[in-house]
Amino acid sequence: MALDQADFAAPHRLEPHHLVVWTGRWYLIAYDLNDQCWRVDRVDRLHPRPTGRAFTPRELPGGDLAHFVMTSPDRGDTPAADWPCTGSARLNLPAQVVAHWAPGGSVVEHLDPHHSRLTLGAWSWAGVAGILATFDTDLTDLHPPALTQACQQIAHRYTTLQPTPPPT
Repeated sequence: MALDQADFAAPHRLEPHHLVVWTGRWYLIAYDLNDQCWRVDRVDRLHPRPTGRAFTPRELPGGDLAHFVMTSPDRGDTPAADWPCTGSARLNLPAQVVAHWAPGGSVVEHLDPHHSRLTLGAWSWAGVAGILATFDTDLTDLHPPALTQACQQIAHRYTTLQPTPPPT
């Protein structure tokens, strides 16, 4: 029996701040005493071990709970396993911008201040390509090859479009 790596991760000591629902999922906004920073975690991925220790609530940076969750690229999401097609691409956009618009069940990875990787699923490769196109930026490093092929097929369809004559 294989054990999940998360079972061996060091526990984080968190001071909970708020629960927020976004894209159909519950997220905990908390201050991490280990890393001394704010974090956002999916509630269904947490394994709480209450300590009963009291704490003084901290002020959330920016004060906007929804904005904080939407712009946090590391929310503990993983690609939804029920999509038949899951792919990824490097985007020429910062992770916090992509995280704001990425659909639920997708994963945004910070690569550097100007680039991120988005991993997401859809019912078809054209669907994944279509979602990536909504970011209106250059895409590189697409995986798997079926996603690259879908992007090329869509580009070909658009370059061969014929204008529709105006109604008479």
